[in-house]
Amino acid sequence: MSQMTNTIIITEYREEHAQAIAKMWNLSRDSWGGDTRVHTEESVKTKEANAGNIALYLAIDGGEVVGYCSLSEYKEDVGSLYIPLLNVRPDYHGKKIGKMLVMKAVEKTIELGWPRVDLYTWPGNVKAVPLYKKCGFFWEDRDDTTHLMNFIPAVINTPLLKSVFAKVDWYDASIREIEVKPDGLKENGFTFYEYEWKDQQTSARVRFERSGRGISLIETDDYLLELKMADHEVIEEMSQKVELLFVNKTAKPAMLKVDGNDHERTVSAFKDELLVAKRAILTDQVIFKKGEEPSEWKTHPFFSVNVSINGEECELRLGVKPKQPAKLTAKIDGNLSFLGEKKGIELEVENSVKEEAVFELVFSSDEHVELERNTFSVSLKKNERKLVVIPFVVKKFGYYQPHITITAQNENGSEYTFENNLVGIALKGFGEKFGGETKDFWHIYNGSYQVNIRKRDFLITAGRNQQMNHPFAFFVPKLGKPYSTEFSKQKPVTVEWYFNDTAMIFKMVFHSTEFAGVTLTLYTALYGDGIVKKWAEVENESNETIQQLYLNQSLYHEKSHAYFPLEKEIIEFSEIKAVDFGDIHSQHLTENWYFTVDHGEPTGFCWPAECKANFEGWQFYLEYELGAIQPKECKRLEPCYLSIGAFRTWQEQKAFANKVSNVVPTQSINEKSLKLESNNPVVYKDHLSLELQTSRTSFISGSIELFLNGEPKLSDQISSEDERTNYQAFIPVIDAQPISLVMGSMQSDSTTTNLNQLMVVPRGKVEAFTEAEQGITSYILDNGIIRIKAAPEFYPGLYSLVYNENEWFDTSFPEKVAKGWWNPWAGGMKTSPAQLNTFSLMKECTTAEFMDIEDKHGNQWRSIALHTKIVNHPIWKGLHYTQYFALLPGVPVLAYFVKVVDSGGKSLLSETLETDIYLVGESLKDLNVISNFNDNKINAGMEEQGLNLKNVSYISSEIRKEKLYHIEGEENDIFEGYMNKDAFEVILLQEIKETTKPGFILFDQREISKAILENLRRIVF
Repeated sequence: MSQMTNTIIITEYREEHAQAIAKMWNLSRDSWGGDTRVHTEESVKTKEANAGNIALYLAIDGGEVVGYCSLSEYKEDVGSLYIPLLNVRPDYHGKKIGKMLVMKAVEKTIELGWPRVDLYTWPGNVKAVPLYKKCGFFWEDRDDTTHLMNFIPAVINTPLLKSVFAKVDWYDASIREIEVKPDGLKENGFTFYEYEWKDQQTSARVRFERSGRGISLIETDDYLLELKMADHEVIEEMSQKVELLFVNKTAKPAMLKVDGNDHERTVSAFKDELLVAKRAILTDQVIFKKGEEPSEWKTHPFFSVNVSINGEECELRLGVKPKQPAKLTAKIDGNLSFLGEKKGIELEVENSVKEEAVFELVFSSDEHVELERNTFSVSLKKNERKLVVIPFVVKKFGYYQPHITITAQNENGSEYTFENNLVGIALKGFGEKFGGETKDFWHIYNGSYQVNIRKRDFLITAGRNQQMNHPFAFFVPKLGKPYSTEFSKQKPVTVEWYFNDTAMIFKMVFHSTEFAGVTLTLYTALYGDGIVKKWAEVENESNETIQQLYLNQSLYHEKSHAYFPLEKEIIEFSEIKAVDFGDIHSQHLTENWYFTVDHGEPTGFCWPAECKANFEGWQFYLEYELGAIQPKECKRLEPCYLSIGAFRTWQEQKAFANKVSNVVPTQSINEKSLKLESNNPVVYKDHLSLELQTSRTSFISGSIELFLNGEPKLSDQISSEDERTNYQAFIPVIDAQPISLVMGSMQSDSTTTNLNQLMVVPRGKVEAFTEAEQGITSYILDNGIIRIKAAPEFYPGLYSLVYNENEWFDTSFPEKVAKGWWNPWAGGMKTSPAQLNTFSLMKECTTAEFMDIEDKHGNQWRSIALHTKIVNHPIWKGLHYTQYFALLPGVPVLAYFVKVVDSGGKSLLSETLETDIYLVGESLKDLNVISNFNDNKINAGMEEQGLNLKNVSYISSEIRKEKLYHIEGEENDIFEGYMNKDAFEVILLQEIKETTKPGFILFDQREISKAILENLRRIVF
């Protein structure tokens, strides 16, 4: 149905509106804190198809969607609908569109017979809060959220009030004072929300009690009804007085009927029927049974009565907060415990009775602990809380959950005794698996890790400490479509935990009420290395086939430094700027995992490849398509896995998700990356093509400046109105240096992004020739800047590396010598199996040749290829491998790698190659190692010391201008240095592969960051 007001039409969503809705959201960013996320027609269709809304109302002006209001079932509590999203395009503010949409949602709630509709906002939303209040919402006074409740549907649907609203319009006749602050009249711990209406002929007021979510008072021109109790906080199992006041304002006696309701936690015999001329007060006693302490998020236990006045009915209700006489909360310091350790339980004891009392606590004996004493006494004033330390010695790992008997003695000497079995602490030890329960959570533990299941809504968190709040959480799944929120509000049929050889497992069983005969069983397994495995079983216990069923598993994750596999690349998102799931296009996902390294703990998540993964705002959800389920059939869903520190890098997470045993080193790309010539750093053209693109769901906008070797080459302004997701340009590179740096920045509204890339510009040719030096044939490559030499008769490696006529390799050519720890020693650079010492290597045959080779980008290199075939060594006999040392023309870069020609029948798994490089300057003491471009400089030739060269920026000379940069291959596990008074050795270790990833030596006078040099890693052979 549509509603016409001036030019604005309110209508319900259809898929054809998706593109216009996307435009509305993109034009509404300033209303949502300047959100830069880009919405598309496809993203809107996906979102709305999976939203599970009862209704979605749109405000349309011509073909433009200018307002949006969704309505769904409230997942946090029973008995309410919910407005998840309300938006009016900023250029349409002030035109009453928000009111029209909210009123439509309220009318739909009334029409469907629900008593209430809720929404959330933020305290600073000063424009919307008055609108909400005028439409009947009350703002709850809470610290944890800004929650509003609207009880107008209950008012309109109450039979006793029908005659009132036949005369007055509930919106127009309201005389409520509107203030931008939380609402509520507070009396005896109760909070009441009151509506009042008045015109010239009719007046009425209705009061709702906050925690019971029901009417506690009705006053019309004819009657006054009010349900009262002395206190909102009541003691379990203790009788409480309730009072019903009725005032008859009419001239005729009224027939009053009262019938108390028994609910899950109330016992009452309130029942009466009488004729009232003017006034009556009815009283009774009610008992609130033992149970969980109610949550602020849910309707509290309540006492209610059905009242009839001359046949017109209403329900009156008061919610309460039942408590034990004393509230106990236990905490323990530290994550791990140790047998025999002396520790202390910090036990908070809070007095819930309304007078001063002395509480005696008696702890049962338990195998897990040895208490110094088992009886403690604490005196507490009304509402007072004290901390009692319970000293103990750890006797056994596990969950210490004592039976505590508490005797409370009041000032008048009266006593009453109660029990508490929900105070528990975890005594965690390596390899120990157990479970436990507190009043708010279930827990399972494995080693130092734990999983927490919140009883209120079955939210599941996990971590390596005893905190309850973690940056990652699973929500309880939903069945559909459309998706139902029933499981977040109903209690599970059974809850249990158990363990097997490797894992601690938590199991919950739910019976669906919305899908007849369906049982949902949820499993969460915790492994000792920090893996959480989560899966479900869906069983059809009916005699009818379920034709189609879906399961939605959603989660949230507060993250910043994240890695996502998008469009066949691994995208690295900022380690400073947070990234929401909605900031990423879910349709760009090309693998079934992601990884983060923020919050001090590497965290990864992966899911079944057949699942449909979707990002929406701050949530990520997986959609399992179950298909048809036959009678008595049970379908087990494939699991998803959360890693809490089990995988230390995104490469490890990727390997696990892909079920690959070996971790393959690969590079990631920055979320806002500058691509040169399709990521080929070797450039032959006079003009360089570049592309800037972002992996976030936002447009590229702002100013961009680029410099080539310090010279300005590009300055441009990109407008957000252009709606660009990438930016392309060309810059001239004529006469560019052989090693050129493209450096610049992109300045958007709040972020400056550095756009730095390294470019290699070949010119000229590489000369290859041999010559005899002191009777030994040398193979020489000269590209005009670098000259390298190898002499296989002398040694199976390079013995000379000259840059600008300066020798950088320390060598004994033409004879091998004894030097320091080494004998024989030749120096230079070579790669060989790590277990093959120099004596053994010299017994084998090495030959050399010049070879032209091509990298994966098609760049042509010329190399010296050294072929070594091992025939004498008992372990490595038959191994045939080639070392390649390659140059481009006119470029100060040496690339090196190894290719295995024949393994000789030997398995190369877990075998290691070692590369040794011996360096020298004008002398050994001339060399120094510079770390992170700071003053941390280590001089060679002075003393013996080992170095971790992964943290080294470059190697320099005191005399020469150039710096030697080394970019190790991606597969190098170790990159170390060793220096003493005789030599400076660089050592690299890596697993033997058929072809190793290349390493590079580069010379330049400038200081170049390692991040820019990483671009060379894109070159593989």
